[in-house]
Amino acid sequence: MPATPVTAMKLRILSAADVRTAVDMPAAIDAMRDAFRALSSGKATVPVRLALETRHGVSLFMPAHLQAPDRVAAKVVSVNPGNASRGLPAIHAVVLVVEPETGQPSALMDGTWLTALRTGAVGGLAADLLARPDARTVALFGAGVQARTQLDAVRCVRDIEEVRIVSRTGESADSLVSEIEGVRAHRVDDPAAAVAGADIVIAATSSATPVFDGSLIEAGTHVTGVGSYTTAMREVDTELVRRSRVIVDQREAILDEAGDIAGPIADGALDESVMVAELGDVVLGRIPGRTGNEEITFFKSVGNAVQDVAVAARVLEVAERDGLGTTVEL
Repeated sequence: MPATPVTAMKLRILSAADVRTAVDMPAAIDAMRDAFRALSSGKATVPVRLALETRHGVSLFMPAHLQAPDRVAAKVVSVNPGNASRGLPAIHAVVLVVEPETGQPSALMDGTWLTALRTGAVGGLAADLLARPDARTVALFGAGVQARTQLDAVRCVRDIEEVRIVSRTGESADSLVSEIEGVRAHRVDDPAAAVAGADIVIAATSSATPVFDGSLIEAGTHVTGVGSYTTAMREVDTELVRRSRVIVDQREAILDEAGDIAGPIADGALDESVMVAELGDVVLGRIPGRTGNEEITFFKSVGNAVQDVAVAARVLEVAERDGLGTTVEL
């Protein structure tokens, strides 16, 4: 009996530069709108991610299927806080795209920049849906890659005039201030001063404890929290959650991974009803994002693989059209 011929698997390899070339922040925000619409309408399959903890950090395994366009992908992302002492980024990731019809892997792309891009983009989408239209001042906690993409995304959806940056050492805040153009940007060492009069507050740090006092957040402020991703971390405090209209990326994931919300619920200070809706519900028009100018809104995200699939699908579409990356046979 003749042997079954073996066809070489062709895989498109896409670098961080290729991903940057293929999709910019406005396109990523648009992809997030599609992704969360699919997630909340039952047109995406997204298992809760698997976290594998080691002595040095955590590796997360995140598969998802997006029905339109029909894409399957899985991301492996590692978060190792000690990398800073090695001169390395804390986050490394890759995304594998699989053809759903054949099951054949079609692309492997850098996921480190893609993760930062999609996380910033979902923060931008949340600000577009939840922040006041006249929001002009941002208080930014954190000055790393995630903080940068959050700010970039917010500037895509609101006419920001002032940015106040708070970081643990202050040096990274100074560095980010020097990079920002087109707005008044300055370092602020006092968290209370940073949030005073701020229209949008963004928390994008690795802090395990709250980075500002939630009782000081003023009426009409929108808050985004993207830094904490385990139940042991609380980047914002219970008071902020209690005072806010809370919108989340995915309820199930928040209860499993977001200490900011799962913690107060476990402590008995709040119950699950504090989560008004998922962001996709707002995208779909099922509920309003903001119900008044005096309302405090809080968007909490721990990240969701549907975000990765949505952006990866757009990256691959452009890459195939424009011949980006390198194709290898395995």
